[in-house]
Amino acid sequence: LLAWAPPSRPAPAPSGVALREIQNVCFAAYPADLLERMTGRPSPPPPPVRTDPRLQIEYLKTEAVVAKGLFYPSHLEDLVPAFRTAIAPGTRFIDLGSGDGRVVFLAALMGADATGVEYDPELCGVAARAEQRLCHLIDTRRARLRRGDFLHEDLSRYDVLFYYDKGSFAASRLRAKIVREMRPEALLLLSFSSGPMPGLRSIGADGFVTLYRRSPEPAGPRP
Repeated sequence: LLAWAPPSRPAPAPSGVALREIQNVCFAAYPADLLERMTGRPSPPPPPVRTDPRLQIEYLKTEAVVAKGLFYPSHLEDLVPAFRTAIAPGTRFIDLGSGDGRVVFLAALMGADATGVEYDPELCGVAARAEQRLCHLIDTRRARLRRGDFLHEDLSRYDVLFYYDKGSFAASRLRAKIVREMRPEALLLLSFSSGPMPGLRSIGADGFVTLYRRSPEPAGPRP
């Protein structure tokens, strides 16, 4: 694998229209039972919520307990500054626990070669339906959605890793895997970081996203 460095110039910011469409389409693909679990309300969302991503985030009152963790969607506008720092055309990107697919779609829209790995079958169905409805906007060759366990994924293949902190019930195992497999040149974008990451060093933050690299290996004894 070739060494990778952050882009010398940030990726162009996606338009607000595109971000809104991605989020509205993903939200519209949620089945009624998922919405009820996350809102405590049996009725369909009111019309203003269906067309306003900020209202959607407020409308969803709690995280959903899914197959191997917790799900709560990201507001894409909050991620764009960090993504512009990390992503360039061809960046190999992975979302660990990709949920409804919106983060993968954002990365692909910004030129990344984006992969999402999600274990929960209901969320995989949401993401697949959303991808079908966004094929006019997203190059689906750049947005690959897979059902699987990211603990079995080879993380050394990627330039940028994205993870919603505490999204997995196996968070400690995932953190250890990231430290073990992430290349020194790669970046971890950790959303809502809960504290220091042993083995990684923070190199900055953009809003709710903290950027990490592998800590340098300790120097060995001099001969």
